[in-house]
Parts: sequence; C-alpha cells; structure tokens
Amino acid sequence: MEISTLSSLIQQKHIRKLVLEVRAHIRKLLLQNKVKLGWIISKIEDYVSVNRCFKCCSFNHRARDCREEESCSLCAGRHRLRDCTASLQEYKCVNCITFAKFNPTKFVCPNHSSLVKKCSSLQALMEKYRQSTNY
Repeated sequence: MEISTLSSLIQQKHIRKLVLEVRAHIRKLLLQNKVKLGWIISKIEDYVSVNRCFKCCSFNHRARDCREEESCSLCAGRHRLRDCTASLQEYKCVNCITFAKFNPTKFVCPNHSSLVKKCSSLQALMEKYRQSTNY
C-alpha cells in the first residue's frame, strides 16, 4: 500500500492506531524518529498484545481455557464483575497482588482495577515480551 493511500485512509476513517510489520533494521529507525503521514505526525512504538482472561483476570490465557476460580476485575473478590458493589476506593488488582508476592523488591500499588492499561503487572509483562522478542 502506498503512503499517500495509507495517509488518506487514516484521515478518512479517523484511525488512531496503525499496526505495521517491518524488518528489524527498519523498526530501529522508526523507533528513533517520528513519522509523517499526510498531515499527521506520529511517534512509533512496539505493538505488544497480551492475552487476558476475563474469568480469573489473569494473563496468558482466555476465559474459555481458564481453570481458575472466578475473580472480579474491579475488587479482586471471588464474584462476577456484574455482581460487584465495590467503590472506586476499594478497587484492587489481582495481578498486582500476585506480582507483589513474587517480586518483593519491587513496589507495586494494587489499588486499581485489573482492567487499567497502566497496571504495573501488565507493564512488567509487556516489557518481558519486548525483551524476549528477537528482532
């Protein structure tokens, strides 16, 4: 696909994210610079996708394959999300609680929902994926 076609597609569809697969040396160049597509200037970053289970709220598997006990993604309680009555101050991330147990030297604040993208345990897992990928 040509850059001009790509640029017009982004502007017409109001696309905010675009995933491209490129060779390793091109990736390094793109990460160091910003890219201009038409009138849009954007920074480039690696796309890392993590499987998330919506039954137990853990990573690396999906609900249909889950063998764990159900866990609320808001308060880490043993109930369904739709049955949760926790207030915002009572939110707990089950993943950060588990992460803190196995990483006692790292400070992890579990006072958030497990659905938050800035979650410490999610960020650590994404960084682990980045480090283990052989570009």
